[in-house]
Amino acid sequence: MIGPIFYPRRRRPPSAVARPPRFERRVKAPIGWLVERLTAPLGRWEREDLRTPDVPVSIPGLHPALAGYRIALVTDLHNGPAVPRWWLERAVERVTALAPDLIALGGDFVSHARTDLNGLEAVLAPLRAPDGVVAVLGNHDHWVGPELVADIVRRAGAEVLLNRHRVIQRGAALLVVAGVDDLAHGAVRVADALAGVAASTPVVLLSHNPDLVEYLPPGVRVDLMLSGHTHNGQLHWPLIGPLTVPSQFGRRYLHGLHHVRDTWLYVSAGVGSGAIPIRWGNPPELPVLRLVAA
Repeated sequence: MIGPIFYPRRRRPPSAVARPPRFERRVKAPIGWLVERLTAPLGRWEREDLRTPDVPVSIPGLHPALAGYRIALVTDLHNGPAVPRWWLERAVERVTALAPDLIALGGDFVSHARTDLNGLEAVLAPLRAPDGVVAVLGNHDHWVGPELVADIVRRAGAEVLLNRHRVIQRGAALLVVAGVDDLAHGAVRVADALAGVAASTPVVLLSHNPDLVEYLPPGVRVDLMLSGHTHNGQLHWPLIGPLTVPSQFGRRYLHGLHHVRDTWLYVSAGVGSGAIPIRWGNPPELPVLRLVAA
């Protein structure tokens, strides 16, 4: 396998303080804005191409009351010109039909411009689950404006977990669901996100960028990390494979389920598409992670 040809090879650990995306806003966002508007007419979105894999994940010490607990991961919507509104609405309908216990929104709600915020609240508002909806932000959300995006996501009914956690309870059984800000531009404080969590409590961590799994602090329990960001390479060329992967580690965490030390990581291919509305050999997906006792 030759690809990917391009990926960021320089290691960039997370920062406890935000790193504003000045270059991205000045250069990448305007280019992406133009490309989206030029390529939008080329988009082909078919409902049957939206995959919904059921992914069992073994969790040590999982209480029997939480066995079979299901989390739907919805990430990389990229509301904007490249992704038609009807496609996002049908994706939301599919999530509802899957009837998960919890819905996790993995970031990149928008792509390149503040106009991408238009209609986002209406798209997200129908999302419902017994334990609600939680969310984190992605790098594109920081390009457009993290406060603006987070405000709309909250108005739609989701709880934005930026270096915070919430506790899911089933009788005496506890499950912690935590979230951190985007690795590239946000303030990432895993210890703050899990402050006060007992070592015996299973933890699910939501992070837009899967590279964070390599930088988890030693001694911190994270049983399952949920991410997106890579789009599974977006375009899979014949013989070459994905041309580019936005990860410091190349194809290592491109897509799917990985076991990294004591943590399971699932990287979703995502629902939408940034800049170009084409996903050759790479269907979008809405994975459902099903917790099972180890």
